[in-house]
Amino acid sequence: MLNRSPVKGFTLIEMLIAISLLGIMVVLLFASLRIAAESWNSGEAKISEVNKKAVVYQFFKRHLSNTKPFPVIQDNQQQNDQQLGSQEVPKLAFTGLPQSISFVSALPAASARKGLQVFHVGLDPQQPSTLKVALTPYRQTESIPADAEPVVLLENLRHLKISYFGSSTDNGDGTSGWLDEWQGQATGQLPKLVKISIALNDDSFWPDMIFALKINGQPNAEALLGEQSQPGIANE
Repeated sequence: MLNRSPVKGFTLIEMLIAISLLGIMVVLLFASLRIAAESWNSGEAKISEVNKKAVVYQFFKRHLSNTKPFPVIQDNQQQNDQQLGSQEVPKLAFTGLPQSISFVSALPAASARKGLQVFHVGLDPQQPSTLKVALTPYRQTESIPADAEPVVLLENLRHLKISYFGSSTDNGDGTSGWLDEWQGQATGQLPKLVKISIALNDDSFWPDMIFALKINGQPNAEALLGEQSQPGIANE
């Protein structure tokens, strides 16, 4: 009779060890994928946060830093003539409050809007945690017109404070300091610096933004009022 050699194969213990090692490798693989996904999401959130802060900073740097010291233009030409004839300092189209600011600045040449615009930046009364900006053509705009559609600039705000650095007329010595409000009617000048402090609901770090206004002298009211009396000047 022929001797048959025994069939060689894996023992039960070897199979259990192999299955255990395979299971460990699968667990490590999925754990690595989960860690990679969390790292990716964390990185995306960080990039989004940085981009959001950069957009807000660039908005104020581009427009607020280039604020024009222009007076409020009356719709009535007779009122303009009276303003020119009076010895009073012309009222600037600049209003600075602790949680809102309005100023005159220009949009880029490539923008659909042309000419000077009045920027109204402040918290939404209906959503106090949302910062919005509304634009109106430079003219007599004591308040935001009803047809001005605000655009969301920043959401999820917990705190907003705007301060203004300059000489206060309340101080007899004319010293400069940080003020909570800046109306600009008394001196006819813009503040030298504007500081914007923002805190978000997620407690992420947001440093104070300080912008130097490039022009803070008194405006040439006669020239500006004369231009406004001509058709088609920055009122479209």
